[in-house]
Amino acid sequence: MQGTGGPGAEPRGRRPLGREGVLPLRYRYRPPVSLGEFEEMLGRLLDEIPDVLLEGLNGGVIIEPRGRPSREAPGMLVLGEYHHTPHLGRFIVLYYGSFVHTAGSSRRRWEEEMRATLRHELRHHVEDRAGLRDLEREDREAIRRYLEGSDRG
Repeated sequence: MQGTGGPGAEPRGRRPLGREGVLPLRYRYRPPVSLGEFEEMLGRLLDEIPDVLLEGLNGGVIIEPRGRPSREAPGMLVLGEYHHTPHLGRFIVLYYGSFVHTAGSSRRRWEEEMRATLRHELRHHVEDRAGLRDLEREDREAIRRYLEGSDRG
């Protein structure tokens, strides 16, 4: 079967793997937002947040370049997480790699997803400081519904 490039072209639907099973650069997906642009976008989004909501977030917001699969819901990716540990303090992680796989090709959609994720994780932070766990319960319920199939497209 010939591809569109004439004799000697690679067959359609097949992408040869390079070293160690990695696609050659010409076949890799280029997200609409680079890691550097993601960092800049996050800075702008943090500027929208009132300082009082960021109080006590002593570890700040960290960008992890890789995606993170969900432990609770196989097949789902985690966009962000709030952490509160005795040794590292309170911080938020946003997973750039998860956004690459879920946010689509629109820069506007990326920004909307980032804003929603950041606000969600900040709510975890605010509730944690107040000794509440309402959002944790809501998250568990949403995952339960997803796993049962009632929240799948």
